[in-house]
Amino acid sequence: MSTPLLLALAALLLLIVVPASRDLFNAMRAQSEREAQRRLVPIRIDDGRERRRR
Repeated sequence: MSTPLLLALAALLLLIVVPASRDLFNAMRAQSEREAQRRLVPIRIDDGRERRRR
């Protein structure tokens, strides 16, 4: 194959791979954020107001 054809083929492959990998990384990041939110445990901060009312 000639060099210009190889360069065109490499450029085309790069145009396909870059957006696909960006989508993959965004999906992996979104999934890790959802998992992090599931790991969060809600806590109640007691500031003493309830005890003073009783």
